[in-house]
Amino acid sequence: MSHHAGAVDNKNHFAGGRRIVYMDELFAVSRLPPDVSGALKTFFVVLELLIIGAGIYVFRKREKLFAYKGKEGDTYASANLRLAMVVLIWIHAVIFTALMIFQV
Repeated sequence: MSHHAGAVDNKNHFAGGRRIVYMDELFAVSRLPPDVSGALKTFFVVLELLIIGAGIYVFRKREKLFAYKGKEGDTYASANLRLAMVVLIWIHAVIFTALMIFQV
């Protein structure tokens, strides 16, 4: 018998033979009472508005925050990269928060 036989038998098991199912935890939010779901929707709507407001602020102040400063080691490419990283994180924050609004 090869050493792979044990791995084949335990392919659906984890942690010493105990099968762990995460789907119940993933769908636990959908089983919450309606008042809790409404409170979570309100929280995520307010959070979404704050994130969008922060994005507008950053867009309006982008020259001050991310512009080329002329200091040693600073280049136009690094200034653009700083802005691009913040924009990517902001876009993902908006998307994930919007998904949470519709999931709860």
